[in-house]
Amino acid sequence: MLAATLAFLLTTSQRPQPQDFNPGQLTIEGPKGEVPMPLKHTDVHAQISGFGAEVTVDQTFRNPSSVPVEAIYTFPLPHDAAVNAMRIKIGDRVIEGSIKPRDQARAIYDAAKNAGQSAALLDQERPNIFTQSVANIMPGKAIDVEIRYVQVLKYEQGSFEFSFPMVVGPRYTNETTADRNKIVPPFTPEGTRTGQTIDLSVDLNAGAPIEDIHSVLHKTDIQLLDPSHARISLDHGDRIPNKDFLLRYQLATRSVQSAVLSHYDPEKGGFFALLLMPPKAPKPEQIDRREFIFVMDQSGSQDGQPIEKSKELTIKIIKTMRPGDTFNVLGFNTIVRKLWPKARPYNAETLKEAEDFLNPMVGNGGTEIAAGVLAALDPPTDPERLRMVVFNTDGYVGEEKTILSEIRTHRRNSRMFTFGIGNSVNHYLIDAMSDEGKGASETVTLGEPTDEKVARFVARTRTPILTDVAVQFKGLEVSDTLPREIPDVFDETPVVVFGRYANPGKGEVVLQGNLGGKPWSQTVDLNLSDHASAPAIESLWARQKVERLDRDDWAESLGMDRMAPKAALKKVALEFGIMSSETSFVAVEKKIVNVGGKQISVRVPIERVEGVGPLAYPEAVGKVVAQGFTHFGAPTVSAGGGFGGSGVVPSGVNYVGYSSSDNSLVVQQGGLKTGAGRGASKPNQNKNQIVGIVHPRTGDPSPEMIAAGLHKIDKDLVSAKGSVSIEILVNKLSDGNIKILKELGFKIDDTERGLKALFGTCDAEKLRRIAALEFVQKIVRI
Repeated sequence: MLAATLAFLLTTSQRPQPQDFNPGQLTIEGPKGEVPMPLKHTDVHAQISGFGAEVTVDQTFRNPSSVPVEAIYTFPLPHDAAVNAMRIKIGDRVIEGSIKPRDQARAIYDAAKNAGQSAALLDQERPNIFTQSVANIMPGKAIDVEIRYVQVLKYEQGSFEFSFPMVVGPRYTNETTADRNKIVPPFTPEGTRTGQTIDLSVDLNAGAPIEDIHSVLHKTDIQLLDPSHARISLDHGDRIPNKDFLLRYQLATRSVQSAVLSHYDPEKGGFFALLLMPPKAPKPEQIDRREFIFVMDQSGSQDGQPIEKSKELTIKIIKTMRPGDTFNVLGFNTIVRKLWPKARPYNAETLKEAEDFLNPMVGNGGTEIAAGVLAALDPPTDPERLRMVVFNTDGYVGEEKTILSEIRTHRRNSRMFTFGIGNSVNHYLIDAMSDEGKGASETVTLGEPTDEKVARFVARTRTPILTDVAVQFKGLEVSDTLPREIPDVFDETPVVVFGRYANPGKGEVVLQGNLGGKPWSQTVDLNLSDHASAPAIESLWARQKVERLDRDDWAESLGMDRMAPKAALKKVALEFGIMSSETSFVAVEKKIVNVGGKQISVRVPIERVEGVGPLAYPEAVGKVVAQGFTHFGAPTVSAGGGFGGSGVVPSGVNYVGYSSSDNSLVVQQGGLKTGAGRGASKPNQNKNQIVGIVHPRTGDPSPEMIAAGLHKIDKDLVSAKGSVSIEILVNKLSDGNIKILKELGFKIDDTERGLKALFGTCDAEKLRRIAALEFVQKIVRI
């Protein structure tokens, strides 16, 4: 059916040319006036055949100003892609880029830049974040940068998906993020556009009749050239690069067979990619007892649509639980909050408590995912239940390695299922979290119904199709197979294995595991050829190898030697000519175009992600409604950089943070220099009053404020000192509660049992402790 299941088209087809559509253009102030942003347009063309895609990305940098410019542009590419070529085009001249060790590539680029030569440097900051630097773009001239990569498409339950990320989301960083400036680019001010546009076209040769094809987030023009061949292009009115492009399609056959594609080089040896289809899902006995831990990202980037979608998904999944299951719900931003101290049985009462916990959630604060991971995985597991962690996040952080190391260290027998919530999430982290957590991942875009996602999750967590998966080769000399550990198969998803072979020949491959708790195996004939038929397989194997070595590098916290994987990673990337954290592409034109090399360096701003609110962006700490809820305790503020990073808060702008000294939430008037770090705090450096906060968009008390009890204190008590006369409203006026209040220093003058109210006096410094009591509903001045 799919005779060329893995074949990559290596020819170039005609693609639509960008039209002159530039609605608005950001500028910066230069020595000779305003300089327009130099990135004009991006053109993406993908050729798809079977499971494989070869993609070309063309970036056009143009300088309409009167001074030479260096452009520095941060942009995304798929995290699982093998970037294997880069070149620059200046007029009719083409300069091929070469792969070099990262430091060496930077030195070559800087020397060319200072000498006045046109040059380009491509660095990988994360597997899905790249920096393109282009030097000596002369006035009135343009430089085109072409990047090429190959990847394997996602296939699941009969549906293929091709994705192309168009924008880097805002990243929360802390004191351990040494390269913050490389992963947090400048964003456009709220309500503005960069003026950049993107064109994207896909040439799809499916190998079988296409039954259904659609774009999830973009308007597209789809032309069916024949039953198995289609061309897809972006609609002219939907070319703003502010969300992922997701193309999904199904084939009429609804079945894919196991397949292999090999490539042989006399010097390097052979390489292969093997796709083995698991058996159809059996109907084994269900897992009787399960413990579910639902973890909700409620940081600033999830404010608005994303957190509403996350709550909808979580509540629907909770309602699918069975009697005998237990569960708990956690919310995290700068701090972690638990619904209960430990998991409770699922029933109507606990469902209601969970809904009451989830419904008021709003997004604000930082994104301390590692803390959420620890809170979910670290507590002792129930020996009678399998723990399943459901983790909802957009993944907008800079500390991916720390998070993945925490999962590897603390997972034990738990499984982690991650849901990427939003229209342009950090797919690298979300997929890697489920990989390290031995679970599965999904992306939930903001306009998609959640029912299909819920149904798939329910099927996955009843029982996996195939566990303890392993692959054996017979009759062939095979080495360096990847991945080293094959995850459990939860649905109709192929087992993909890359490897090397010394000599061509015929043999067998055996896929084995446990099916429904019983041993199962399948044998497939394997013919590894002696032909140089698919060079892309080399790059894909090398990309898998680099990813494996990069993950070994995470093991620093486990006491392993880091230098060995780093050196091996660099060696593999250089030998096979692919991008990595240790290698970069550099291209230099010999001709000097700018004598003296003087130029303006411009960091190209990027679009804000569609659906992500202003609280996620560094400058958007913004307008906070401070309703006068007193901050009790030492005047300290968090150095947590809770709204996108660290730095100096502009004068007159409220800084929102978390005080680690006494667990209260604070607002600080601008001018305070903040650092970055979970749990770190600094003395107040000016005399502005620190107050409690409410949600900046709705004016309602934030979840953190509610957790601290600050919303219960009347605003007239903000600046009170010494003894104050107050009325305390309670939900239960019992002798036990009255005793607790007296022990906290409240002197009772009178009570009104009908109103459940107490009247008396108290020292103002005791109000916060009283407000934190669960039975206290309100404290007002009398």
